[in-house]
Amino acid sequence: MIVLQAKADCPLSRAMIEGTNRIFANRDRRGNYALKRVQRVQTGEVLHMICQPNDIVQTTCQQNTNFTRPLPLRCNNPMPATATIVTDATCRGTMYSIGYTINNRRLELYRACYDRTNVRALFTTHTVYGKTFFPARPCTDFSRDNALSAADARTFTVRSIYDAFRRVFGNNQRYIPNNRDVVINRGHLTPSADYLYGDQMCATFKYVNVVPQFKTINDRNWETIERWVRNRIRGGGSLRIKTGAVGTLILPNTARPPVPHRAILGAGTKNPVPEWMYKVVRTSTNRPLAVFLTYNNIYAPRRPSAPRFCTSVPCPMALVNNAAAGFTYCCNATIFNI
Repeated sequence: MIVLQAKADCPLSRAMIEGTNRIFANRDRRGNYALKRVQRVQTGEVLHMICQPNDIVQTTCQQNTNFTRPLPLRCNNPMPATATIVTDATCRGTMYSIGYTINNRRLELYRACYDRTNVRALFTTHTVYGKTFFPARPCTDFSRDNALSAADARTFTVRSIYDAFRRVFGNNQRYIPNNRDVVINRGHLTPSADYLYGDQMCATFKYVNVVPQFKTINDRNWETIERWVRNRIRGGGSLRIKTGAVGTLILPNTARPPVPHRAILGAGTKNPVPEWMYKVVRTSTNRPLAVFLTYNNIYAPRRPSAPRFCTSVPCPMALVNNAAAGFTYCCNATIFNI
């Protein structure tokens, strides 16, 4: 269960957050900006509400629980989150820092390791904090951030996925029934719901943060896992998360006898459908807490064996044990390494 202080010094209501399109930030003792990540606003705390580096307004939490400048606060041209390439030895592709640059200082929300050659998100890392409500997402448009071409981005569309499955598995394939219904969607690695503030939720709508994930799996067991993570956070605490995808889904075509083929949505090896998705959960002090591994295959006739890199342990919550929901293993978090 999420346990937070019952009454913050200056409560942030749903209307305040949903109505504000500025970036919530504080300043540290050295005067550097830092993104506001928690819900509580203490008496005397100054919120720096950023639109652009030259358009920043302040509002202070008063003892009467009101702000000196009432929220919500809006602006005409809010600064979007950018994806900046950074050096990171943990990434075998290109590592992107997702966030903002203000006064030559990087304000980072999460990192995304991306394989530009194969148009493939490998993993992301972020920190999730507790909150008492879930504001509506203010945006759903995905940005490419010069990581992939517009043509590669279009391979995620319903029509393109249908055409790709016909090309790979034959015109009579039955995996994707038509070019209208969503069967595979853009599954977030770092989920928007792990953030409280609107600009931070919007920052997750980037192609470096998504993989082709079957919609029913995304909506069922994977959603259950994401909710479980958020519900583990105690008052004022946080969790460190790594989410990624491995392998390429292999399915039989319509030949007789059937021939297995890799499910690739783009040209050549671009935009493969991953076989497995995983989520590693660690405490704020980096202690292993849980690992979830979900089979991204709604056509599986039976539950697959756990891969070698996962030592199966009991799951901490009830998950649906069928292909449409996503067959899921929980792995020993202490020895999991991928």
